[in-house]
Amino acid sequence: MTSLFLWWQGYVTVRLRGPGLEHLLNKMTDLGIALTNVERLTGDVVIAKLMVRDFRRLRPLVRGSQISVTILDKHGAPFFLRKFKLRGFLVLGCLLSLLFVMYLSNFIWFIEVSGTYTLSNEAVKEAIEDLQLRAGIVRSALQPRTIEVELLKRFPDLAWVQVSIKGVKVEIILTEREGIELEQAGPGHVYAAMDGVITELLVLKGTPQVRDGSTVRKGELLISGQYYDQRGIQQFGAAQGVVKARVWYEGVGEAALARWEPRKTGRSHRQYLISIGPLRIPLGRSYPEGTHLRDSKEWSLSLGRALVPIHWSKVDYHEVEYIKVEVPRETAERNAYELAWESLQSQGVQAGQILEERTTVDFIPDADGIRVMVQVEVLEEIGQFMAY
Repeated sequence: MTSLFLWWQGYVTVRLRGPGLEHLLNKMTDLGIALTNVERLTGDVVIAKLMVRDFRRLRPLVRGSQISVTILDKHGAPFFLRKFKLRGFLVLGCLLSLLFVMYLSNFIWFIEVSGTYTLSNEAVKEAIEDLQLRAGIVRSALQPRTIEVELLKRFPDLAWVQVSIKGVKVEIILTEREGIELEQAGPGHVYAAMDGVITELLVLKGTPQVRDGSTVRKGELLISGQYYDQRGIQQFGAAQGVVKARVWYEGVGEAALARWEPRKTGRSHRQYLISIGPLRIPLGRSYPEGTHLRDSKEWSLSLGRALVPIHWSKVDYHEVEYIKVEVPRETAERNAYELAWESLQSQGVQAGQILEERTTVDFIPDADGIRVMVQVEVLEEIGQFMAY
């Protein structure tokens, strides 16, 4: 309670310096001027805390003396309120700016279109504006699925459209048919190329066999090529559509918790090699690379085009012994994680596709290492057409 009271009243940290300091302290005590947290540095230097109202009473006592009073710091509500009053407009401006930014985040300000090859960007932009998708639209008024369907209707060359909202930006990803008609391949069905959970099913031709949210296995029938035309007659054709699903990939990487580094013992051996054309003559024995480091230097002598070239080399073998060096767990885990990601990338996974990532770390007791398993979830087109 005392500390709270001092803070509310306000206090200063002062340094009193000069001769006659004891006399000044006694006079302050007689007048009821309280000092707290008194710390005597030397015989004539004292640091203490003093309430603001008592500091005003201290000034007449030191007037005319050789004692100097220096304020080292100011504490408490009066100083805080004064500082806040001086900076009130700055705080108010920051608060208003924050509210304005939060308000602007409710609108769409950027529209990004990708995936156009043969289609004209101007035509796509005009269609988007006709659908009331432009900079400044309220995010809550945007209907991505309606825009996807309308774009597919307006551009028959599109096989798939995805409209996604990411903050204040709208991303529109287009996939064109690239001029290939599925009818040319003959009748057939669309099957699942891998396991996954269906997130979007767009049937352009055929009969759907699954729906959004269905869990499918690799090879499962997704869109049948059998369908009924407008007259109710069963037809057999090429199933056509886009099936997007959440699929999983797994990558594993391993790294050692220790490594063996070569250290020279100080013993070395030298060998000379003389080469005359294809003939090689060693002078001295060689040593295995497992126990020695090899350092060589070579010279050549040219005797003209018609004569055989001569080479000679000096090889120094430095004997080494291998010392076990511990690898920090963080370093080994990072190395194993990078190897796991290399495995994922070899499977075609890109960092920008990741919807969710889970990492599992296990120790390998026998191998004195660490194993990291990275499981990622991505959104992919899993439909695969197969003729029948």
